[in-house]
Amino acid sequence: MRSRRRLRLALLLVLALPAVPATAISQPAPSTAQTKAAARALADKAWEHFNAGRYEEALAAFREADAQVHAPPFLLFAARSCERLGRLLEARSLYQRVVDEPLVAGAPQEFQQAQADARIELTALASRIPTLEIAIAGVAPGAVELTLDGERVVQTGPVECDPGEHTVTATVQGLRPVTKTIQLSEGGKERVTLDLAPPPAPAVATPATPRHAREDAGMDVRGAALVGGGVLTGAGVVAGVVFTLVANGKASDAKRQWRVVDAMEGEAVDCRYPAGINQTQECGELRSLVDDQYLFSNLALWSFIGAGASAIGTLGYVWLAAAPSEPERQVRLAPLVLPGGGGLVAGGAF
Repeated sequence: MRSRRRLRLALLLVLALPAVPATAISQPAPSTAQTKAAARALADKAWEHFNAGRYEEALAAFREADAQVHAPPFLLFAARSCERLGRLLEARSLYQRVVDEPLVAGAPQEFQQAQADARIELTALASRIPTLEIAIAGVAPGAVELTLDGERVVQTGPVECDPGEHTVTATVQGLRPVTKTIQLSEGGKERVTLDLAPPPAPAVATPATPRHAREDAGMDVRGAALVGGGVLTGAGVVAGVVFTLVANGKASDAKRQWRVVDAMEGEAVDCRYPAGINQTQECGELRSLVDDQYLFSNLALWSFIGAGASAIGTLGYVWLAAAPSEPERQVRLAPLVLPGGGGLVAGGAF
């Protein structure tokens, strides 16, 4: 109530004087009764809004009243309205106007008191204004255009702002703008960094082969090796058996031919070569059969040896190429003995 009475009294004093310009009260100007009445109505409305917490409406009414008839109390309450709206920078500007206004000698006490109050409230307001420091990374600061809430700013140090949410945007020619939003509280000191470094060139990634695909490929190779080795081993065994049978047949023929030579009449026949005498056609056939027997016996032996080597090589490759996670494979090798030759037989889990 005391503030209201002071405001009303100041209004009455102002309205009793000539109209005063906003820059100095020492230059009076004529004021009509209509202007004074309008200022009185605006001041009453402004105070009602202020007292009810409608500070936006109060601010507009105090500004309009001061435009009709200037008085420092009008600007003081306009500054207080801005302060309650969170517009601290605008409030500081209005307080500063009241403090800086030169008053003539004999100015109303209410004008002087408004100026003293503005000076106190201006000092208290200074610590409540937050600051925002903007840092640029990736490019030279001089090449960047900065905007704060759409208004261009120069990166020379911390920027004073009103409390609340603020948006900072940095723009460099040829690059996409970088934007960050930050929340400032009263008295806070915040720092935001905008990184404008060009993005690195995209690396061409080599698609990784899925594990199951690698396992399938490994199984295919091992399977092919196992099949190929099995075919070679089987072919060697079959050839060994065939050559063994042929060698046995030649041995039987040689025995029969020997009996023929042994039963020949007349002079004794000696089929030994080259020391033998009386070499006959029968002796030649006998030697041919014996030579064939040795030939096929050797072929059978080497066929079994080749089959065994193929089996061992195949199983060794499959075992070494198996994945570590696969169960251990057991291989059993057993000798194979056939007439006129031999070999190896592999068995177990493949």
